[in-house]
Amino acid sequence: MKHVNNNEKKDEYINGDNNSKSNLKAKQKNDSNESLIQKKSSINDFLNKKTDFKVYELILFAVLIMMVSVFLTVVVMNDVITKNKSNRYLAVSKDSKLEEFEEVYDLINDSYYKEVNKKTLIEGAINGMLESLNDPHTSYFNKAETENFNELMNGSYEGIGAEIALDQDGNVIVFSVFKNSPAYEAGLKFNDKILEVNSTSTKGMSTTEVVSLIKDENKKTADIKIEREGQTLNVTVEKRVIEIESVESKTYNLNGKKIGYVLINTFANNTYEQFRKNVESLEEKNIDGLVIDVRGNTGGYLHSVTSMLDMFLPKGTIIYQISDKKTTYKYSATTSESRNYPIAVLVNKSSASASEILAVSLKEAYGAEVVGTFTYGKGTVQTTKNLTTSGGMIKYTIQKWLSPKGNWINDVGVKPTIEIEQSTEHEQNPTEDNDVQLQKALEVISDK
Repeated sequence: MKHVNNNEKKDEYINGDNNSKSNLKAKQKNDSNESLIQKKSSINDFLNKKTDFKVYELILFAVLIMMVSVFLTVVVMNDVITKNKSNRYLAVSKDSKLEEFEEVYDLINDSYYKEVNKKTLIEGAINGMLESLNDPHTSYFNKAETENFNELMNGSYEGIGAEIALDQDGNVIVFSVFKNSPAYEAGLKFNDKILEVNSTSTKGMSTTEVVSLIKDENKKTADIKIEREGQTLNVTVEKRVIEIESVESKTYNLNGKKIGYVLINTFANNTYEQFRKNVESLEEKNIDGLVIDVRGNTGGYLHSVTSMLDMFLPKGTIIYQISDKKTTYKYSATTSESRNYPIAVLVNKSSASASEILAVSLKEAYGAEVVGTFTYGKGTVQTTKNLTTSGGMIKYTIQKWLSPKGNWINDVGVKPTIEIEQSTEHEQNPTEDNDVQLQKALEVISDK
């Protein structure tokens, strides 16, 4: 989907309007000058012309003109004053909605027992407004967080290659780990509880505060203490610029069939191009089917997953629906290309958002198998708004998305067609052979 930029058209309209106003004012000024010249000429003619008026009559005439001038001046000034008062009233009326906020803000700044950071107060107020919506996907990003978010979604960033989150008990946990990242190389895993970073306890901290500790510019590594299955481990993780390769691929041979495998780590700006390149490379090898792995993929850009789905579904097929306050829009495949080989989508409980759109759309509109466990259950769409003064940003929910058949998976998740838990052996020592979910997906495709 494209976002049309109307800035040029808008600017052209505004400039045109301003030019029209300027021309009108110039014309009025010229007309006024001509009128004054004509009046001045008439008065001169009148004074130079011999008349029969007496001196006292001329004096009375001049006094009358002065009285009229004063009267007109008073009327005009009264009108200006009235308008200014009205404008001031409107401004006060509008700002009165924020009176209590300003009162509390001033009270804290003036009377709190220790020094406070005004910027922190404002950020806290914005966070408070967004938190009152009780929406975990609507949040405020300060300037540093905004830069990190943009880097991640553009395909590169500096860090350890892991995403963190808060669990239901408020513990900081590892939510996902990117393949071949420092976090992956150091052995961090999903659901590892982060107890300390660089000897500082994370208890009671927000994810933002923990990320700041990890990204300490004065340190080249992050010393992280984690808890995993009741055991405490100390892990040192290198920090470096992470060039995100969103997509990886390979082939498997099973039961005389060649099966393509594509892993999608995130849905960044460049993910669709990488996905297409990998799929077409597999098709050149004459694959008989495809396994798409979005386990641990927490989502990303809607336009990225939309373009991917467009590759597989016939033109006109509904790929998902978007619902706002007023209506529901159905989005259909727009290209003439499609595929017809069997597909299985691998998912788990940390497959979220765009990953869920991919899984449920291929499930309902393509007939793909979904193998694994129930997904995360995020059925809403967010957008961002940059805050020009602070350099921060807010991410807020504007819509909810539905499956091609109109199902809303929020807080429920996508139900697998083949439900299978991962093996304990794989979680402790992951290999392809003990990845029972992958082996099941390959088996299902080879049987078709």
